[in-house]
Amino acid sequence: MSNLKPGGQDIAMLHRIFGWHVIPWTEAFCEAVGRLEIQPRTVLEVGASRRSAPSLFFLRKGASVDVTCYAETEIPGLKTFCEDICKEYSLPMPNIATHDVFSATRQTYDVVIMKGVLGGLSRNHDLQVFSRATECCLGNLSENGRLIILDKGWCSPMHNLLLQRFGFAGGKHWHYFTHKELDSLSGHVNRPQVIWKGFASPGIMPFKGLQRFVDFLDTRMFNRFLSRKGAVFAALYSKNRAQRVRTGEADTLTEHMVDRDKQVPL
Repeated sequence: MSNLKPGGQDIAMLHRIFGWHVIPWTEAFCEAVGRLEIQPRTVLEVGASRRSAPSLFFLRKGASVDVTCYAETEIPGLKTFCEDICKEYSLPMPNIATHDVFSATRQTYDVVIMKGVLGGLSRNHDLQVFSRATECCLGNLSENGRLIILDKGWCSPMHNLLLQRFGFAGGKHWHYFTHKELDSLSGHVNRPQVIWKGFASPGIMPFKGLQRFVDFLDTRMFNRFLSRKGAVFAALYSKNRAQRVRTGEADTLTEHMVDRDKQVPL
């Protein structure tokens, strides 16, 4: 069994590295990592940003972590964010790299994690695109590895209307996943464990007092009784038998080694 249960200092760090809407994200993440059967030694994050990189949590647990973003132009901001967090919590710097969610890596990982990535891959809400990305990430796992997807969930028509009109992501046609859709992404024989949080808090509230109030409602009431709906979710996927045999050519995941001038292929 893993020894990943977050303590008080872990929670404070998670609030920093989630960047926004931190209470529901942190609660979903903590419950997800508590369900991991193994202590991960290698972790890959796909789609980190200059404001959010939850994989840094695993540095505190002794894992080797590769933090990746999509574009070269995002590297400086992501590197600065990681440096600030690592300095604050006395952690080693992770490897910083670019990586495309649809690409294979040269090595496998015990945990692959992506936050706020999947729902933006198809603005036409094409489930085949989401499924393909999920399968690609599963292909980068070690035999007993786990994929953790953190993203936005569909709560109700009213939630959806509010998010489309006032939400940054919703206004750009982000996809909000249902439990049924998550079940289908890697085939119904390989259903994920899904943790839902934040029904009362569909996004960042305009006032801090209101944010604290809806977070209180979620923590004390909605999160306890709504097991299949929430504004955010953490879904844990594992490989099925077919996915244990990796196929296709591995694209190069290039490591931008900290304080080095050259790129080193992993």
